[in-house]
Amino acid sequence: MPGALCVIVILLLLLCVAGSCLAQQDAPPVPVPNPQVYFNEGAWVMTDLQYGEVDGYPLLLDAYLPAADGIHPAVINIHGGGWRSGSKGGAMNAVRGDLLIPEGVAIFSIGYRLSGTAPYPAAVEDCLAAVRWIREHAAEFDVDPDRLAVWGGSAGGHLALMMGFMEPGPDDLDADGNRIENFVRCVVAKNPPTDFTADDEMHSERALVQFMAATREMAAERYAEASPVTHLSSDDPPVFVMHGTADRTVPYNQALVLQARMKALDVPMALVTFEGAGHGLRGAPAADIDRTMRDAAEFVLEHLQ
Repeated sequence: MPGALCVIVILLLLLCVAGSCLAQQDAPPVPVPNPQVYFNEGAWVMTDLQYGEVDGYPLLLDAYLPAADGIHPAVINIHGGGWRSGSKGGAMNAVRGDLLIPEGVAIFSIGYRLSGTAPYPAAVEDCLAAVRWIREHAAEFDVDPDRLAVWGGSAGGHLALMMGFMEPGPDDLDADGNRIENFVRCVVAKNPPTDFTADDEMHSERALVQFMAATREMAAERYAEASPVTHLSSDDPPVFVMHGTADRTVPYNQALVLQARMKALDVPMALVTFEGAGHGLRGAPAADIDRTMRDAAEFVLEHLQ
């Protein structure tokens, strides 16, 4: 992949310059990124690429680029952790990179500001900035900006759905210069929060209250605004959801609310239910989880290829 390697070197030089500029200002709350490039499991891995900066806080992502020549579709991974923990590492396992990379699919994994650093809407804004950055720089990674998917679990599933349902702006254009209808072609979400106004216990989850920096009673309109279902429209991309019926962190009702809303709008949705499984599909048979993850990867390949 000679062309991409040249780009990697250029990007690293640019990032070093950016790091020097940051160093001359007030010290950021986290270290200035130190990008790394290496080859692993059939992919060129580029870590800690800076896609933005907010108040001295560098916003970083990792890229996993197939070694094969050509222009690749890509999956954007958004990690979970209740909006207050977690990291962009481990994306290859999270999105089954072992199934996607050999098929020529690139993977990007987004880091974003956690609720302890900045509450809503910071994480949503950061993910949008990352998606736009990936689209803008797609050619540098041999990626097709118009063949993107997004994948996330739990809080990452909420953010993935937001990326799928939020309306692009007038400056969000495709490769031909036309305004895009959606940022991505499809969404995969594992036990995602979907509606913070629903009649279940999701709204009182402590991690959500911290993320919103308020209870639902204090900020009802903001809770609605932060709900993926609020942004859902009939032209939105198809969704693959997996959820356990015994989930006490994100009630299974959240999947049913999304399913009903998508059905009413005639937007395709596949819901895989795990009877008796808890949050993160805890307690479900490993073979069932593996089969569903493979189905999710096939879902992505179908919509990207």
